[in-house]
Order: sequence, then structure tokens, then C-alpha cells
Amino acid sequence: MNGGSETNPTPSGAPPETSPTARESKPVVRRRGGRRRTYVAIGAVVVVVILVAVGAVTSWYGLEKGSAACPSGITLQGDGAAIALPLMGVWTTSFQSSSGSCVNYPGTGSGTGLTKFTDKSVDFAMTDDPLSANQTKDLPAPALTLPFIGGALAIIYNLPGVSGHLNLTGAVLTEIYNGSVTTWNNAAIVALNPGASLPSQTIVPVVRSDSAGTTFVLSDFLSQSSPWWAKNVGKGISIKFPHVAAETAERGNPTMITTVTGTEYSIGYSDLTDVLESAPTPQYAAIQNPAENYIVPTLANTEQAIADKVHSMTTIPASNGNWYGVSMVNANGSADYPLATFLYMFVYQATDQGFAPTLEKSEVLVAWLNWTLTKGQTLADQTSPIPLYYAPLPAPILAVDRAGIQTMTFDGASIPTSS
Repeated sequence: MNGGSETNPTPSGAPPETSPTARESKPVVRRRGGRRRTYVAIGAVVVVVILVAVGAVTSWYGLEKGSAACPSGITLQGDGAAIALPLMGVWTTSFQSSSGSCVNYPGTGSGTGLTKFTDKSVDFAMTDDPLSANQTKDLPAPALTLPFIGGALAIIYNLPGVSGHLNLTGAVLTEIYNGSVTTWNNAAIVALNPGASLPSQTIVPVVRSDSAGTTFVLSDFLSQSSPWWAKNVGKGISIKFPHVAAETAERGNPTMITTVTGTEYSIGYSDLTDVLESAPTPQYAAIQNPAENYIVPTLANTEQAIADKVHSMTTIPASNGNWYGVSMVNANGSADYPLATFLYMFVYQATDQGFAPTLEKSEVLVAWLNWTLTKGQTLADQTSPIPLYYAPLPAPILAVDRAGIQTMTFDGASIPTSS
């Protein structure tokens, strides 16, 4: 599906406001992953609950709970963003097959991953937000920030009887989440969607109650879209959303999706892979980009957005530098999806300062990091056995990552790498 404006024909009685050029409506994509087809008839809520429960006790997500000991005797432990779970399920299986070493990744959330990393109870953490100055200050030792893949945030909603992809802007999303726009037929939404028969029902915003990288991406976008939001709310993995009477808060991506798909007139946010892999697929919006085009998120326009944003950067931080000001939101290409993001991995530069350090495990950790930048990138957008919608990294970012990994040490010496 190509990016662009996707709206419905103008309904009778539509307000006279002008709106961006409309294109022909297209039905909402209803993709389903192969593993999930068995459960489609059970219903959305039961499906996701089953998938999460089964995934947690199998190797789908690299947890390897109850499995035999790792053949090599070396197991890396990570944690962090749930957005990485589908990818890690594929990566950990492939890495173990090629190296004999194992990687466990429960994906309990960005906030939990950072806490465990700070406590030195994991070898690495993953988030879709870079470390802030305070988070960096709290670390027991210097760490490297390694973007390891790209992704996208989708704005999901539940509007019975409304087909296609609803057009939304950062300004309107800000007004929904700050309580200024409270009904679906508000003039601000109607003006963006001529031809759509929007109901008068109250909008039910769904937000994350836990620390979440997806919240960081959303709040980053809203901060760039609204001076009010930037000043009064700001960006972060855990923010104080403005009080909205109908608002509800949920923990985790799966619960976010099931709540929105099960609650009429709700709106929420989740990563693109989880959205497209859910059965049924939630409705999701076309978002206005800086070129004023309405873009439906796809892997292609996410990857291009990240490439364009990286190309526009005057400098790229080193791996041991400050990445907090780096944002993949609002790339300037005419067809770029505006809610793109990096996913970041954090490791201690001196591995002897990390979790249960040994030289042998440090060698496996470096091998894992290098693998994610080579073979791992080729598996990020595969279609089988599990469709994935992650964007491989542009070459300049890969180069910065590789240079950072080469600076890692154990007891003051460089870490040997296999040929």
C-alpha cells in the first residue's frame, strides 16, 4: 500500500472547511500471521491472551523457559521493549542455530529493561527511546547506545461502520489526548475526513500505564506537533497524560490492542508489527507528515522515513555519545511515515562491569551484537514463518554501531572476536 491521503467521499452535510486532497479509500488491511490463524475464530481478546501465554512458555519470543540447557553453556540475558518481541523470537532462534549460544528475552517493557540494566541483572536492554541524561547518570558504568533496527508506531482505533484509514494529524491527536476534542464527529476530525460518517460518541483514549517505548514515540511526535504538549507534558517512556474523563490506562502492547479492538469508539497506539499481526487487525490511521500528506504506515515508507531522517542529520552521535536528542519522527520525504523510530540496545562498554561477567560470555555478547547488524538485518522484514515489519538500519548507523562495538573491553583488554 502506498503512502498518501486516504479518505472517504464527502458526506452530505459535511462542513465547508477545505481539507487536503483526498484519494480513493482503501479497505483496512486484515493481515494475520500464520501462527495465529488457528485462533482467529476464538475472538480478539482470547486470541491475544492465548498468544501471549503460549509465547511465554515456548521459544516463540526467545524465552526458552523449561528448555534444555544451552548447548554451548553460554546464555545471554536481555530484557526491555515489548515492541521487539516478534523480532527477537526470530533472531534468538536463528542466532542459536548458527552460533550454539542462547539469548533469553522476555520483553517485559522498556522501563523494566532499563531498571534491570541499571541493576546489572541483564547483559543488555532494548528500548525504543534513547537514554536521558538522568538515566545515563544512574548507570553504574559507561554504556553504549546501539540502534539495532527501525520500527513504526501505529495509531489504532475502533470506529464501527467507518471503513478505510482515518486521517489524523499531530495537532488533532494532541487535542484528543489533552481532552480538547472529545467526540468523533468533532469538527477538527470531520474536516480531515470528508465523506466519512463519523459518530457523535465520546472518544475513549487508551494510554499505557507502564513505562513504554511506544509512549515515548507518541509523546515525541506530539511534542513536535504541539508547543502546548512540549511545554506541559513533554516526552518520555512514562508521562503524566492530561486527565480525560473517558480515558483508560493499560499495561503492555497486547492489552492495548485487545482493549482498543474490544472497546467501541476508543483510540490507542502500538507498534506496527503487533498491529498487523493481530487477529482481527485493529483499524489504524493515516497520519499527516511534514509534507502534509496522509501516510498509512507500511514497512517501505517506514524504512524510507528512517533513511531520509538519517540523511538529514548533520552529525550522528558516537555509540558512547548522547542519543537523547535523536528522533526518527517527522522525516521530510513526501511519502515518509511520520511515526518512525529506532529501537536501541544498551550494553556496558566494559563488559566486566556488567551482569555475571566472564571473558567467554563477553565474546558471545560481542558476537551477538555483530550478528544483529549482519544476518539479523536480513531477517527484520521477512514474510515467513512469521511476518515482520521492522526496518533494517541505514549504512551510516550500522557503521557507527560497528565502531562502538569495537571499543568494548573485558578487564581493560579488547574482546576477541571469531573470524
